[in-house]
Amino acid sequence: MMSILFSGQLNKMRFHNSGSEFMIKPSYYLAAQNHEVNLNEAIGKRLTISYTGKITCISCGKEIKKSYGQGYCYPCFISVPQTEECVLKPELCRAHEGIARDMEFAKENCLVDQYVYLALSGGLKVGVTRYHQVPTRWIDQGANRAIIIAVAKNRHTAGLIEVALKKILADKTNWRKMLMGNDGQRSLTEPKKQAVDYINQQGIGFTTAHDDEYQIEYPVASFPTKILSKDLTKEPIVEGMLNGIKGQYLIFEGGEVINIRKHTGFHAVLKVET
Repeated sequence: MMSILFSGQLNKMRFHNSGSEFMIKPSYYLAAQNHEVNLNEAIGKRLTISYTGKITCISCGKEIKKSYGQGYCYPCFISVPQTEECVLKPELCRAHEGIARDMEFAKENCLVDQYVYLALSGGLKVGVTRYHQVPTRWIDQGANRAIIIAVAKNRHTAGLIEVALKKILADKTNWRKMLMGNDGQRSLTEPKKQAVDYINQQGIGFTTAHDDEYQIEYPVASFPTKILSKDLTKEPIVEGMLNGIKGQYLIFEGGEVINIRKHTGFHAVLKVET
């Protein structure tokens, strides 16, 4: 027998930390109209996701045929501050010059301390995140471990540090390897030291962060050896035994996976075996 777990517009999965500051154990949930749906409770059960064929913009609410930038209509995509180019390329941020789509948004998100970090997420990578996005950014990327390298005074400066470090480190997540759980328990202390030594030679101002490492333990019963990604526009129904959740992916038995964040704005019904 199946019962409805969730019905409505999909947004990226949120989490509550049931662990500690440095040993993080995310409990995932989807926000429904007036309550939260705990997805961890569906692990080990048969789950069905049915796309209704409807997509609405997460900013203005307009019904659309196609979404841009994970959930926006095109007019919102090219105008809202959440999709400004410095989101993906921090080095292009101009908020420190007083230039931004929304300066109030920039004051809270670009002109605040930015962390340059190393993470194990399908391999070692460098990244940038706002101080108030720790550990959310790492969990969204499916990182097993993370360490903060440097603290920069604004997003532009953090981006310059990241650009410099990309000469010696990767900056992309290998999502397939990430979902296979192949990162192990490698310490990040030594790679951090090498990164700090390198950026010290670049003449960019920053503050060295503490050496505490963050570990993240995801609710995954078993990791797949092969990956088959599902897209609701091509397959409106995805179903199977839910083996776990990592990053923004639901992992089904047999290696089928679906990226919930990719389908932000889609309207769907989730049913779980009872």
